[in-house]
Amino acid sequence: MRADLVGGYSHELAGYDLVGDGSGDYLVGDDLLGDDILGELYPEADVRRNALVAAAVANRRVAEGAIVKDMAPTKAREFILGFDSTAVPGSTSANITKRPQVIFRPERVVIPSAVGVDFQVVDIKVGKNSQFSASGEVPAVVFAETSFGVRLKMDTCQVSMDVTISVRNTNAAQRNFTAAIIGPAVE
Repeated sequence: MRADLVGGYSHELAGYDLVGDGSGDYLVGDDLLGDDILGELYPEADVRRNALVAAAVANRRVAEGAIVKDMAPTKAREFILGFDSTAVPGSTSANITKRPQVIFRPERVVIPSAVGVDFQVVDIKVGKNSQFSASGEVPAVVFAETSFGVRLKMDTCQVSMDVTISVRNTNAAQRNFTAAIIGPAVE
Protein backbone atom coordinates (compact mmCIF):
# COMPACT_ATOMS: atom_id res chain seq x y z
CA MET A 1 0.00 0.00 0.00
CA ARG A 2 1.30 3.44 -0.84
CA ALA A 3 1.42 5.83 2.06
CA ASP A 4 -0.06 8.53 -0.17
CA LEU A 5 -3.33 6.58 0.02
CA VAL A 6 -3.65 7.23 3.74
CA GLY A 7 -6.75 9.41 4.16
CA GLY A 8 -6.06 12.92 5.37
CA TYR A 9 -2.29 12.53 5.60
CA SER A 10 -1.31 12.10 1.96
CA HIS A 11 0.94 15.18 1.83
CA GLU A 12 3.04 14.09 4.83
CA LEU A 13 3.61 10.51 3.63
CA ALA A 14 3.64 10.96 -0.14
CA GLY A 15 6.27 8.85 -1.85
CA TYR A 16 6.78 6.29 0.93
CA ASP A 17 5.64 2.69 0.85
CA LEU A 18 4.47 0.82 3.93
CA VAL A 19 6.10 -2.60 4.20
CA GLY A 20 5.27 -5.83 6.00
CA ASP A 21 3.28 -9.03 5.82
CA GLY A 22 -0.19 -7.49 5.51
CA SER A 23 -1.31 -7.91 9.11
CA GLY A 24 -0.66 -4.30 10.06
CA ASP A 25 1.28 -5.27 13.18
CA TYR A 26 4.58 -4.47 11.48
CA LEU A 27 3.72 -0.76 11.43
CA VAL A 28 4.27 -0.38 15.17
CA GLY A 29 7.53 1.32 16.07
CA ASP A 30 10.16 2.18 13.42
CA ASP A 31 9.29 -0.43 10.82
CA LEU A 32 8.56 2.06 8.04
CA LEU A 33 11.01 2.27 5.11
CA GLY A 34 14.16 3.82 6.41
CA ASP A 35 14.81 4.30 10.09
CA ASP A 36 12.23 6.56 11.71
CA ILE A 37 11.21 8.45 8.54
CA LEU A 38 8.30 10.18 10.20
CA GLY A 39 10.46 11.02 13.19
CA GLU A 40 12.75 12.89 10.81
CA LEU A 41 9.80 14.73 9.25
CA TYR A 42 8.28 15.65 12.62
CA PRO A 43 10.91 15.19 15.35
CA GLU A 44 8.77 17.12 17.85
CA ALA A 45 5.54 15.24 17.14
CA ASP A 46 5.64 11.55 18.10
CA VAL A 47 1.91 11.81 18.77
CA ARG A 48 1.31 12.91 15.18
CA ARG A 49 3.52 10.07 13.95
CA ASN A 50 1.52 7.54 15.95
CA ALA A 51 -1.73 8.93 14.50
CA LEU A 52 -0.34 8.59 10.97
CA VAL A 53 0.76 5.03 11.60
CA ALA A 54 -2.61 4.15 13.16
CA ALA A 55 -4.42 5.63 10.14
CA ALA A 56 -2.18 3.66 7.77
CA VAL A 57 -2.84 0.44 9.69
CA ALA A 58 -6.60 1.05 9.70
CA ASN A 59 -6.71 1.84 5.98
CA ARG A 60 -4.65 -1.23 5.14
CA ARG A 61 -6.87 -3.51 7.20
CA VAL A 62 -10.01 -2.07 5.63
CA ALA A 63 -8.55 -2.57 2.16
CA GLU A 64 -7.77 -6.20 3.02
CA GLY A 65 -11.22 -6.79 4.49
CA ALA A 66 -9.80 -7.50 7.95
CA ILE A 67 -12.09 -5.15 9.87
CA VAL A 68 -15.09 -6.50 11.76
CA LYS A 69 -17.22 -3.84 13.32
CA ASP A 70 -19.27 -4.63 16.42
CA MET A 71 -22.81 -3.46 15.96
CA ALA A 72 -25.00 -2.67 18.93
CA PRO A 73 -28.57 -3.98 18.85
CA THR A 74 -30.98 -1.57 17.20
CA LYS A 75 -34.35 -3.07 18.21
CA ALA A 76 -35.67 -4.44 21.48
CA ARG A 77 -39.09 -6.03 21.91
CA GLU A 78 -41.00 -8.98 23.35
CA PHE A 79 -40.67 -12.18 21.33
CA ILE A 80 -42.29 -15.57 21.60
CA LEU A 81 -40.51 -18.88 21.18
CA GLY A 82 -42.94 -21.63 20.26
CA PHE A 83 -42.39 -25.31 21.03
CA ASP A 84 -44.17 -27.41 18.39
CA SER A 85 -46.58 -30.13 19.40
CA THR A 86 -44.43 -33.14 20.21
CA ALA A 87 -45.77 -36.66 20.80
CA VAL A 88 -44.42 -38.04 24.08
CA PRO A 89 -45.05 -41.77 24.64
CA GLY A 90 -46.77 -42.75 27.89
CA SER A 91 -44.67 -42.67 31.07
CA THR A 92 -41.55 -41.41 29.27
CA SER A 93 -39.55 -38.21 29.09
CA ALA A 94 -38.66 -35.98 26.16
CA ASN A 95 -36.41 -33.01 25.50
CA ILE A 96 -37.95 -30.39 23.24
CA THR A 97 -35.40 -27.94 21.87
CA LYS A 98 -35.64 -24.65 20.02
CA ARG A 99 -32.87 -22.37 18.79
CA PRO A 100 -33.76 -18.64 18.75
CA GLN A 101 -32.23 -16.58 15.94
CA VAL A 102 -32.01 -13.39 18.01
CA ILE A 103 -30.57 -12.59 21.43
CA PHE A 104 -33.42 -13.67 23.70
CA ARG A 105 -34.02 -13.82 27.47
CA PRO A 106 -36.80 -16.26 28.40
CA GLU A 107 -39.11 -14.91 31.10
CA ARG A 108 -42.54 -16.49 30.90
CA VAL A 109 -43.19 -20.17 30.18
CA VAL A 110 -46.72 -20.92 29.00
CA ILE A 111 -48.03 -24.49 28.89
CA PRO A 112 -51.73 -24.83 28.05
CA SER A 113 -53.63 -26.17 31.07
CA ALA A 114 -55.18 -28.91 28.90
CA VAL A 115 -51.65 -30.15 28.14
CA GLY A 116 -50.15 -29.50 31.58
CA VAL A 117 -52.39 -31.96 33.44
CA ASP A 118 -50.46 -34.86 31.87
CA PHE A 119 -46.90 -33.53 32.23
CA GLN A 120 -44.17 -32.69 34.71
CA VAL A 121 -41.45 -30.21 33.75
CA VAL A 122 -38.16 -31.95 34.53
CA ASP A 123 -35.89 -29.05 33.56
CA ILE A 124 -35.61 -25.91 31.47
CA LYS A 125 -32.17 -25.16 30.05
CA VAL A 126 -30.67 -22.19 28.26
CA GLY A 127 -27.61 -23.50 26.51
CA LYS A 128 -26.11 -26.00 28.94
CA ASN A 129 -27.36 -24.26 32.09
CA SER A 130 -30.41 -25.39 34.01
CA GLN A 131 -32.78 -22.61 34.99
CA PHE A 132 -33.98 -24.52 38.07
CA SER A 133 -32.44 -23.68 41.44
CA ALA A 134 -32.37 -27.38 42.37
CA SER A 135 -33.08 -30.67 40.68
CA GLY A 136 -36.64 -31.91 40.84
CA GLU A 137 -39.75 -31.93 38.70
CA VAL A 138 -42.38 -29.20 38.64
CA PRO A 139 -46.00 -29.81 37.65
CA ALA A 140 -46.53 -28.35 34.18
CA VAL A 141 -49.79 -26.72 35.32
CA VAL A 142 -47.66 -24.26 37.31
CA PHE A 143 -47.02 -22.63 33.91
CA ALA A 144 -50.67 -22.70 32.73
CA GLU A 145 -51.92 -19.77 30.68
CA THR A 146 -54.05 -18.65 33.62
CA SER A 147 -51.14 -18.63 36.09
CA PHE A 148 -49.69 -15.38 37.35
CA GLY A 149 -46.59 -14.62 39.38
CA VAL A 150 -44.54 -17.12 37.40
CA ARG A 151 -42.44 -14.62 35.44
CA LEU A 152 -38.84 -15.79 35.54
CA LYS A 153 -35.59 -14.10 34.57
CA MET A 154 -33.67 -16.87 32.87
CA ASP A 155 -30.20 -16.66 31.36
CA THR A 156 -29.86 -14.73 28.13
CA CYS A 157 -29.81 -16.97 25.10
CA GLN A 158 -27.30 -15.85 22.49
CA VAL A 159 -28.03 -16.37 18.79
CA SER A 160 -28.22 -20.09 17.97
CA MET A 161 -28.02 -21.32 21.58
CA ASP A 162 -30.55 -23.99 22.48
CA VAL A 163 -33.51 -23.49 24.79
CA THR A 164 -34.67 -26.90 25.99
CA ILE A 165 -37.73 -27.92 27.95
CA SER A 166 -37.45 -31.43 29.42
CA VAL A 167 -40.81 -32.97 30.24
CA ARG A 168 -42.17 -36.28 31.54
CA ASN A 169 -45.52 -37.68 30.46
CA THR A 170 -47.31 -38.86 33.62
CA ASN A 171 -50.10 -40.55 31.66
CA ALA A 172 -49.82 -44.17 30.51
CA ALA A 173 -50.99 -43.15 27.02
CA GLN A 174 -49.11 -41.05 24.49
CA ARG A 175 -49.78 -37.32 24.86
CA ASN A 176 -48.79 -34.30 22.81
CA PHE A 177 -46.78 -31.58 24.54
CA THR A 178 -46.72 -27.98 23.38
CA ALA A 179 -45.53 -24.77 25.02
CA ALA A 180 -44.31 -21.24 24.42
CA ILE A 181 -41.77 -19.02 26.09
CA ILE A 182 -42.10 -15.23 26.02
CA GLY A 183 -39.34 -12.76 26.73
CA PRO A 184 -37.41 -9.70 25.59
CA ALA A 185 -35.19 -9.96 22.54
CA VAL A 186 -32.78 -7.64 20.77
CA GLU A 187 -31.56 -7.59 17.21
